[in-house]
Amino acid sequence: MKAVLRIMMVIIIVFLIGFYSGPSVQENDVLENDIGDLPRKEENTNAPNEISNTVMRPKSGLSVFVGESVESFKAHWGEPDRVDPGHYELDWLIYNRGAEGYMQIAIKDSVVSAAFALGEDVDVSPFYIGQSIDEIYRFTIISSEIVVEDDNGVYQFELSEEDLHSRLLVPFGDIFAQLFIDQFTGTILGVHYMGKEALISQRPYELVYPGDLPQIPHIENQRAIDAANENQLFDMTNVIRMQRDVESLEWEEEVAQVARGHSKNMHEEEFFSNESPTEGTLADRLEETERSYQEVAENIATNYSHAPAVIHAWMNSPGHRKTLLQDGFTHLGIGVYNLYFTQDFIKQKQNNDRRETIEQNAPTH
Repeated sequence: MKAVLRIMMVIIIVFLIGFYSGPSVQENDVLENDIGDLPRKEENTNAPNEISNTVMRPKSGLSVFVGESVESFKAHWGEPDRVDPGHYELDWLIYNRGAEGYMQIAIKDSVVSAAFALGEDVDVSPFYIGQSIDEIYRFTIISSEIVVEDDNGVYQFELSEEDLHSRLLVPFGDIFAQLFIDQFTGTILGVHYMGKEALISQRPYELVYPGDLPQIPHIENQRAIDAANENQLFDMTNVIRMQRDVESLEWEEEVAQVARGHSKNMHEEEFFSNESPTEGTLADRLEETERSYQEVAENIATNYSHAPAVIHAWMNSPGHRKTLLQDGFTHLGIGVYNLYFTQDFIKQKQNNDRRETIEQNAPTH
């Protein structure tokens, strides 16, 4: 009898060791971005006869440069850290000042088409990064329907209830401020100023229109745009972490190749999940690298037209946000393929012990 008890105790101890030292997997609810279904043509509906109420365009801050020449912008802000290609025939001037601030300036035909800012030291008047949504509603005209007119027609953007809490759109004459709200703090995370052409081209909200929409130009440099999105997501992830006193991460190309492969696999195999039908789990994919790690976690997203929108979505999802802000990670690899985005975080081990912990966040799309 004692021998049987001893055997049972050994089995229990072995089970507990395996339970506590084995990998843990975390999956979150799917967040959908239905950008592909947003435009809605109304053949028999009269075009809206009034343009949305607007307030005066700001006289200072980042927004004053929308519509101005790229030379005038550089004269004020200096040369960018780099120039990235983007969708809609845009080039993005990238200004990364770490915790002090981050800017992406969209250029088309040598003119500033849009400007995105992340960081409290960037002037985004009449708003400011960290401003509460309650204050915005007290001092700003907020509408769920924004009507925009250009030479091709009249377009009505319709904000959902979710948009009114997370992605406000405020018209200022011929430019528009898209306010990315951090729903966990109820404050502005980033501000995206757009001219009419940029807003109508990107169509970030449900859109009602009686005529024809401008055609989206054919993309010939998609791989270069993918690489640019990788760099932008890496920059913004570190800016957000530093602003919250969390240690910044180092780029890890070997892990980025794993993330890049997963994004490509999701696109080509037409699935959306942390686990691939052909390549297995994140642990399986990392096994081939023979990297020694203590902990890894993964964020994925799809169907977002630019990197700031992806960061905003991840920051408003509990699991993805926890991963993005988690202290202890040391390295980050990011892979983008078309509209599939993968972030693989890693806590590097100081020795060659076995790998311990794996977290996977459910898809964001």
